Amino acid sequence: MKAIESLLEFGEIKHRLLNHAHAVLATKAIEGLSFIPEAELPLELDRLAETMSLAERYGSFPIMNSQDLAPYFVKANKGAALAAEEIHAVAEDLRTIAKVVAFFKGKGSSYPLLQALLERFTNQAPLLEKIDKVLAPDLSIKDTASPVLNKIRHQKRSLETKMQQLIQKLTDTYMPYLSDKQAVVRNGHLVLPVLSQEKNKVEGILHAMSDTGYTSFIEPTPLVMLNNELYVLTSQEHEEIHRILLALTQDILTHELELLTNNVTLGSLDLYGAKAAYGLAIKGHVATVSPERVIDLVEARHPLIDPDRVVANSFHLNPEKRLVIITGPNAGGKTVAMKTVGLLVYMHQCGLALPTAKPGNLGYFDHVYADIGDSQSLLDNLSTFAGHVSNLAYMVRVVHSRDLVLIDELGTGTDPQEGEALAVAILKHLNAAKAFVVVSSHFALLKQLGYSEPGMRNASMRFDESKLTPTYELVLDMPGRSYGLEMAHRYGLDEGILAAAHAMVKANRQETSRLIDELQRQLEEQRAKTETLLAQEAEIERQKDQLAHDKVKIEKSYKDLESDIKTSKERVLLAAKEQAQAAINLLSNPNLKLHEAIAIKRELETEEEAEDVMETLEGELAIGDYALYAPLGISGRITALTKKMTTLLTDDGKSIRLTTASLQKIAAPEAPKKKVAFINKNEIRVAQELNLIGQRVDEALISLDAYIDSALAANMKRVRIIHGLGTGALRRAVTNYLEGKSYVASFRLGEPGEGGTGATVVFLK
Repeated sequence: MKAIESLLEFGEIKHRLLNHAHAVLATKAIEGLSFIPEAELPLELDRLAETMSLAERYGSFPIMNSQDLAPYFVKANKGAALAAEEIHAVAEDLRTIAKVVAFFKGKGSSYPLLQALLERFTNQAPLLEKIDKVLAPDLSIKDTASPVLNKIRHQKRSLETKMQQLIQKLTDTYMPYLSDKQAVVRNGHLVLPVLSQEKNKVEGILHAMSDTGYTSFIEPTPLVMLNNELYVLTSQEHEEIHRILLALTQDILTHELELLTNNVTLGSLDLYGAKAAYGLAIKGHVATVSPERVIDLVEARHPLIDPDRVVANSFHLNPEKRLVIITGPNAGGKTVAMKTVGLLVYMHQCGLALPTAKPGNLGYFDHVYADIGDSQSLLDNLSTFAGHVSNLAYMVRVVHSRDLVLIDELGTGTDPQEGEALAVAILKHLNAAKAFVVVSSHFALLKQLGYSEPGMRNASMRFDESKLTPTYELVLDMPGRSYGLEMAHRYGLDEGILAAAHAMVKANRQETSRLIDELQRQLEEQRAKTETLLAQEAEIERQKDQLAHDKVKIEKSYKDLESDIKTSKERVLLAAKEQAQAAINLLSNPNLKLHEAIAIKRELETEEEAEDVMETLEGELAIGDYALYAPLGISGRITALTKKMTTLLTDDGKSIRLTTASLQKIAAPEAPKKKVAFINKNEIRVAQELNLIGQRVDEALISLDAYIDSALAANMKRVRIIHGLGTGALRRAVTNYLEGKSYVASFRLGEPGEGGTGATVVFLK
C-alpha cells in the first residue's frame, strides 16, 4: 500500500486533508487513511455527501480542538491524578459538543446520517460544571476549589505581604552593603544581593553567589522563619491541589465510556468535515459504489495539478472493455491520465470526493497494482528494466478479476521486438485474468491488439499537428501516433538524418498511419454527430418537460375557472336577491321621491340586460378581439393567436390557452356601470367630507362618484371635497365632474377655514 501511495502521490492528498482537520483523532485517521471495507464504503460516502451539502449551506462543524482522551484514561485507571491540562481537554470536548449540537439544531431532517452520528453524544453538563468550579481559564486551580485551599492561600498571601514589608525594611537597613536595591529569589528563598566583601555585615544564610563572585545572595535571619512558614504553606497547597485533582479525576473516570464515545464521535465528525472541506476545495463530487466492476469518470481532473492548467478527461471501463491501451506522443499526458485513474480509484475507496464534472460510478477493487516510471526521476538507471520486469512478474502472479493494474510504457527498456512481444503476452495474460488494466505504450502490435482482442480498447492522447504540441486530451477507441520524427524536426535535428529515418519507417507505417488517420477522421465525425444528437435530445426533453408543465397549468386553470364561475353565479344571484329586496324596501318608503324610483327601475333593467352582453359576432378572430368559450362560459381578450391555439386574458386577470376552433368572437364588454345603493335614508351615515389626496385622477373620480351618491341618499345638502394643491390635476378633475350635474346646486373653493384652495365645497339639491 505504501509503495502504491508513493507512486500515486496519495501522501500529498493526505497532507492537504490535514490542513482541514482540527481534532487529534481526525489527524490520526488521515495519517492512517486506507481502503474502507467494501461493505462500509457506501455509508461512509453517503455521510460525506451529507457533510459537503451541510458545509455548502451552513458552513463547517464548529470543531476547533479535540485531544485524544484515551491515554488520559489509561493514566487515570492506574490511580494517578490527571493534570490540569488533561482535565481541561476533557472539558473542551464537552464545550465543543455543545457548540456542535447547537449548530446542527433543526437540520437533522435534511441530514439523517449525520443526525444518527450526533445522537451518540451524551450530555455531561454536571461534570463540566464540576470541572469549571475547579479550573480557571488559565488552567490554574481556583481558590474556591475547596475551603482548605482557600484558607491556605489566604494565609500565604498574608505571609507574603508580611515578608515584603520585612524585606523592604532590611533592604533599607543594609543598603550600604548591597550590590542592588531589589531583593531576589534564589533556591525558592527571598534573599538580598550583598557585596561579597561585605557579606559578614549581614547576618543570615548564604544561598548562592554570582558567577563573578562579586555578589553573595544572603537570606537574612529575620526572614528565615517566615520563609520556612511559606515553604510549609506551599507544600500544603500542593497537597490540597493534588487531592482536588485526584477527586475530580475519579469523577471523570465514572463517565469513561460516555466521554470516550463523545471523543471518538467528535473525531469522526471532524474527519468528515476535513474530507468535505477538501472535496469542496477541489470542486469534487461523491461517487457511487457500483455492485459491478466499472470505472465511469466524467471529466476527471488530477487533484494535484494546478486547476488552471489541468486538462479534464473521461474514463469508461467495464467488463466488456476493461483493458485500455493508451498510445501517443511522449510528454503527451499518458502517464498523468493513468495516474488520474489510479489516484481517483484510491481516493474513492478511502472515502473521498473526486474532482469530476458529475458524480462518478466505480466498482470496488481489492488491490491497485502499478508500475509507473517517471522519465524525469533521478532514480532512473541501468537497472530500470530489471525493476520493471520484477514488478510485472509479481503482478501477473497475484492479479485477479477484482484488481486494477496500471503499467507505464509496458515492455520498454530492452530490445524493441522482444519488449513488444513481452508486452503482448503480458496483456493477454491480464486480459484472461479479467483484471481492469490501463497501460501506456508506443508499440504498434499493442494498437492492433486493442482492435482485435475482446475486452481491450485503444485510447490516445490528442496531438495538435499544426502546432506540434500535445493537448493532453484522452480520446477513447483511437490509437495514437508517437510523432517522434515530427518532434525531432521541431527541435532542429539534421534534415538529412530525418529524411533517412522517414524512408526507413515509411513502408512499415504507411498503411498503419493511413488507418489511424481514417479512424481519427471517423471518430471526429462521430463525435460531432453525438454532440448534435445529445443537444437535440436535451431540447426534446426540455420541450417535453415544458409541455407537461403547461398541461398541469391548463388543467389547474380549468378547475380554477369552473370554481370561479360557480362562485360568481352564486354571488350574482345573491346580489340580485339582496338588490331586489332593497328595492322593495325602498319602494315601500312613503317618502320616496320620483327620481329615486326611476333610478331603481333603471338599475333593475340594467341587471336584467346583463345576460345579453355576450352577443356573438361574425368575422375571424384577431389579437385584441374578445372571444367566448361557450361550454364553460369563459370570455376574455385575445393576447396570443395561432391557427391551433389562442390565449385569452379573462376579466379577473387569468391567462388561459384554448383551441382556436372552440372560440366565438363577441363584442367587447361595456365598462361596468355604477351600482345604485338601496339603503334607507334614515339609517345611512355619511361623512361630511371626502379626502382624495394621494389618489390618481381615475381612482379619485370613482371615489367621488360613490361619495356623492351616498351623500344624496343620506339627503345631505353640503359636503366638502379635499383634493389638496399639488399640480392641480385633482382640483380640475373635481371641477369637471361637478359641472353640469343636475343634483349639484353649486360649488366653490373653500374659505381659509375650510381648507382654502385645497378643498371644494359642494351644495346638493
